[in-house]
Amino acid sequence: MGYVNSAPPAIKKIVGSKAGQVPWAREAVGVLRETASHYGATITYPELAAEVQRRSGVHTSSESRTWLGGVLRLVATACQGRDLPPLLSLAVNPRDGHVAPVYDAVRQSEGLPPFETKSDRERHAAESRLACYRAFCDAVPEDARPMSARSKTPAATTTRRKPEPVELRAPVCPSCFIELPLMGGDCPNCN
Repeated sequence: MGYVNSAPPAIKKIVGSKAGQVPWAREAVGVLRETASHYGATITYPELAAEVQRRSGVHTSSESRTWLGGVLRLVATACQGRDLPPLLSLAVNPRDGHVAPVYDAVRQSEGLPPFETKSDRERHAAESRLACYRAFCDAVPEDARPMSARSKTPAATTTRRKPEPVELRAPVCPSCFIELPLMGGDCPNCN
């Protein structure tokens, strides 16, 4: 089962690939949460790139391979900071169903080194996908086990639970009340 589109499109605005990263990351969290609400579902990187642009209304003429990695790193950091399971595990390569090396951002957001091997990365992603399904899907079999994205079999019937909205706002500076950088750090206005 692939990704199911359920959000209305936003008004279109063309920007450079760097300028779109924060709005795309915010939309990516929502798209990935919706994907997790369908047991066994994943979304390919091209599908995710197209959907975050469509939902945000922020588009670029740059190829997604040049900017999606930065967006996914922001998503990994956002998930870590909000105690969400690693939603990045649900985005896969369309050719082989594996996560890309950018998945290492999940470990790096925890202050750990990148995965040593592709198989370590895939094993962690499979465990993380199951954690995502358990967090956002009502119909996860009790005996569900981590599985690779390409070897999965679609669930026969699933009850879908609409994910609760999550506020993806950066913290606010207590002195000047401007939004702090999403990636963390000191207030650019006060420091």
